[in-house]
Amino acid sequence: MLSALESILGGQAGAELVRSGADKGLVEGVFEFPAGHPVAARLEEAGAALEEGQLVLRRELLAQGRTRAFANGLTLSLKQLKQVGALLADLHSQHEHQSLLDIALHAAFLDTFGGLGNQAGEVARLYGAWGQSRQWAEELRGEREQLRRAEELRAFQLQEIRQFNPVPGEEEKLAQELKVLENLETLAETTAALCELLYQAEGSVAESLARARRQLERLAETDPRLQPRAAALAGLVYGLEDLAAGLGEYARHLETSPARCEEVRERLDGLRRLSQKYGGSLKAVLDLARQLEQQENRAGQLDDQLRRTEAETTDLSKRFAASCLALSAGRRKAAKALSSVVEKSLAKLGMAPTIFAVELQEALDPQGLVERGGQRWRADEHGMERVEFYISPNVGEAPRPLARIASGGELSRLMLALKEVIADQDRVFILVFDEIDTGVSGRVATAVGKKLRSLASSHQIIAITHLPQIAGLAHTHFSVRKRQARGRTFTEVHLLDEAGRAEELAQLLAGEKVSASARQHAQELLR
Repeated sequence: MLSALESILGGQAGAELVRSGADKGLVEGVFEFPAGHPVAARLEEAGAALEEGQLVLRRELLAQGRTRAFANGLTLSLKQLKQVGALLADLHSQHEHQSLLDIALHAAFLDTFGGLGNQAGEVARLYGAWGQSRQWAEELRGEREQLRRAEELRAFQLQEIRQFNPVPGEEEKLAQELKVLENLETLAETTAALCELLYQAEGSVAESLARARRQLERLAETDPRLQPRAAALAGLVYGLEDLAAGLGEYARHLETSPARCEEVRERLDGLRRLSQKYGGSLKAVLDLARQLEQQENRAGQLDDQLRRTEAETTDLSKRFAASCLALSAGRRKAAKALSSVVEKSLAKLGMAPTIFAVELQEALDPQGLVERGGQRWRADEHGMERVEFYISPNVGEAPRPLARIASGGELSRLMLALKEVIADQDRVFILVFDEIDTGVSGRVATAVGKKLRSLASSHQIIAITHLPQIAGLAHTHFSVRKRQARGRTFTEVHLLDEAGRAEELAQLLAGEKVSASARQHAQELLR
C-alpha cells in the first residue's frame, strides 16, 4: 500500500513493482477536497487543477522500466508529480525517524516550522549566484593575467607591424615594380628597336603591310569576294600603327629613378624580413596583426567585464549577508517557539519533563561573508548557523546532542512531535505513518495513539501499526492480507466492520489463538 501511495505522490517506482508476466502496473488515487480548500490554488499552479473537487492521480509502471503520470487525465512530468505529491501528503516510513540523526536535516525542520522555507531558499540561491559570479570573476582575472603577461611582447610586435603597415598583395606588386626599375635600360632600348622594326625604319613591317594592303584592295575591286580579306588586312595595318604608337608612348615614359629603385628594394627587403620573423609570408604577418589587435581589444573588454562582475559579486555578497541575517533572526525566534511546542507534545507522549532545545551554533571567520557586531561570520548556502537539536530526557542532566543520546523509542516520539508541529505550519493534510510506534509499548504506545487521534481532527491520518494500544484508537480500520490462488500471490485490503475490528485487535493481543478475554480486552480498547 505504501509503495502504491508513494508512486502516485512522485516517489520511486520501477519495473520491480510490476507483477511477473504483466506488461505494466497501474496505481490510481482519488483525492477529494471541499470547496475553497486552501491547497486547490497551489495544486493548479503545479499543473493539477481540480475537477468537481477531485484530483485523480494515476501512475503507470511499464515492465520495461519507464513510468507515466497523469492528473485528471493530463500528463505530468515526474518533477510536477513530486510537486503535487508534496502538497498532498507527508509519508513517514518505518525507519524515517532515523533521519533525526542527520544533523544536516535539523535546519530544514526548523525552517519549515518557522515558515522560513522561502527565506532559506533565497539564502541558498544567493549563495549559489555569488559563488558563480565569484568563479566567473576568477576566470576573467586568469584570462586577463595571461594577456597581461604577454602584453609587452604583443605591444612590441603590433607596433613593429603597424610601422611597416603592410597591405595585402603588396609584396608581389613591389617585386614586379623592382623588376621593371632594374631593367629600365633594356626595356627602353628594346621598345625603341621594336618601334624602328615595326613602323619607323625603311622597309618596316608597316610599309610591307601597306603595300600588301594596296595590292589586295586592287584585287578586291576585280573580285568583290576578296573585300572581307582586304578589310581584315586593313585592320592589321591599323593595329600595327596602334601597337607602334603604344610602344613609343611606353618608351617615352620610361624614366630612370635610382632613388625609387632603392626605396622599393628597401621596402621589399623589410617586408620579407617581417614575413620571415612572423610566419613566413605577408599573409601570416597580416593574420598575426589581426590576432594581436583582437587580443588588445579583448584585454579592454576583460577589464570592463571584470569591473561589472566584481560589482555584481559585491552586490550579491551584500544581499546574501542581509538574507543570512534575516534568516538567522527568524531562526532564533522559531527555535524558541519550536522548543516550547515540542516539549509540550513530548509531555503528552510520555516524555515529560524532557528538555528539547534548538542550538544555533555560529563561527567567526575573518573571510566570512556576513558582518555583525564588527566581526565577520562564516556562512554558506545553509545560512550562518549550524542547527542541531539537543535533548535532556532525564531530570538533572544537561541537554546533549539528540543524535548521540536518543533511543529508538525517543526518536519515534520526537519525529511524531515534529511532524505534528510542522504539519500545522505546512498544512499538508494527509499524514502517513508506517510503524511510528517503533521502540515503544504499553503506556507510551497509548500516548502515541492519542497523539495520532488528536492529529486526525485536522489531518487525514493513515497509520500502519501492530500495537493494539494504537490501533484501538483509530476511527476506521483496514486489514491488509496476502493470499495465494492459482499459484500466484495476491494482496487484499479489507474495510473492517465493528466485529472485524474487535477480532483483529484480539489477534494483535493474543496471537493465533484468540481467547474470550482477548476479545473482551479488544472491546474495551475500542470503547
